[in-house]
Amino acid sequence: MVTDPAGLEAAFKTPSLRNVAMRPPYMHAGQFANLEEVVGHYARSPAATVGHSELAHGEGAHKERKPIKLSEREIRDVAAFLGTLSGGIVERGKLLTSP
Repeated sequence: MVTDPAGLEAAFKTPSLRNVAMRPPYMHAGQFANLEEVVGHYARSPAATVGHSELAHGEGAHKERKPIKLSEREIRDVAAFLGTLSGGIVERGKLLTSP
């Protein structure tokens, strides 16, 4: 139940990572074809084109955030881990077929 609609302005529900490897393309504009590209994007921690970046470089309101530092190997490992989150979908105790 939403009791403070004003407090939810500009908020969004974060989707599950379940079967994320089966749902390309990725990001808001679908600019990445695979999970390695997505993880690499976050590891590069680019500046925002418009507004501010949630990948803050230790500036502004998010000074506590630090850029993610991953090697190419670690990027591949994280993408591979995300791929392991794929499996059948369970709905009300019943296993459904994968998409």
